[in-house]
Amino acid sequence: MKYLILSQFAGPMIRHGATVLGGYLVAEGIADADTAQQIVGGLTAAGGVGLSYLEKLLRA
Repeated sequence: MKYLILSQFAGPMIRHGATVLGGYLVAEGIADADTAQQIVGGLTAAGGVGLSYLEKLLRA
């Protein structure tokens, strides 16, 4: 059940949260579109690594 929550809920929440953050940064003029894309990509990658590590810890 824990793995289902991680794969079906946490991953998409990280991606959508990063996308919302990128949109906010562009809307406020803090970052341009290219910078926001890099931020979103980095957060998504870091979230994926974090979830993978957490899943390995839960399986042990």
